[in-house]
Amino acid sequence: MLNPSTHFSPIRMAAFVRSEVELEVVARNEGHSPLWVEADLVIPEAISLAPDKMLSHGRLRIGIALPGEKISKKVRIFGGASSYPDTYVLRLTIFGFGKDGTIAERCELRADLRCEKGI
Repeated sequence: MLNPSTHFSPIRMAAFVRSEVELEVVARNEGHSPLWVEADLVIPEAISLAPDKMLSHGRLRIGIALPGEKISKKVRIFGGASSYPDTYVLRLTIFGFGKDGTIAERCELRADLRCEKGI
């Protein structure tokens, strides 16, 4: 069984200015066989996965999680003049592929990123 979680560093983003936060996606394999773990990430249009253009969809190739092991991957999320104060909902779909290449596990996850004025 795949047990995913997310963490932000710093925990909030500054509104209306160029800023960035780092999202860490952690996947713990609680099953009995190794899994190749990937995640699809969809973010709102007001923030971006690229510093110089608007990019709202991405894929993270996290790696191979052995049974009982925890692996993680970090991705930066960028804000700019269009990032207004709000709580942005980031949607993650995490896939665990078995040794035959088929999807063995699939998890939907939601992460809330706070964007505040004047931090």
